[in-house]
Amino acid sequence: MAMNVTGKTAIVTGAGSGINLCFAIKLLDKGCNVVFADLALRPEAEAVVSKYPLTSSGAKAVFQQTDVTDWAQLDRMFAVAFEHFGGADIVCPGAGVYEPVCLLFIPRYPVLQSEQHS
Repeated sequence: MAMNVTGKTAIVTGAGSGINLCFAIKLLDKGCNVVFADLALRPEAEAVVSKYPLTSSGAKAVFQQTDVTDWAQLDRMFAVAFEHFGGADIVCPGAGVYEPVCLLFIPRYPVLQSEQHS
């Protein structure tokens, strides 16, 4: 079932680049306000946020620097949605949280360690 997002507000974590940026653009194109929540914005994401200022008559975008592993920053992310848009109707938890490849060789990964020696 398709959802009409016109006039709604979405928080998209990881919207500073990649597939989550594409998702945020699609929402904006459909008339949805978007909170871009990421550690930083790539230049193309900065351009999108600039294209949809808070003063525009249609869809609006705002960037909130957010580390999704920090509860205080997540609280601030939602506060920004409330401050600018009265809340959030959609939350897309798209930010990636990963461990660097160098950690794969720590003994707590017994399966990977055994595969390394085969």
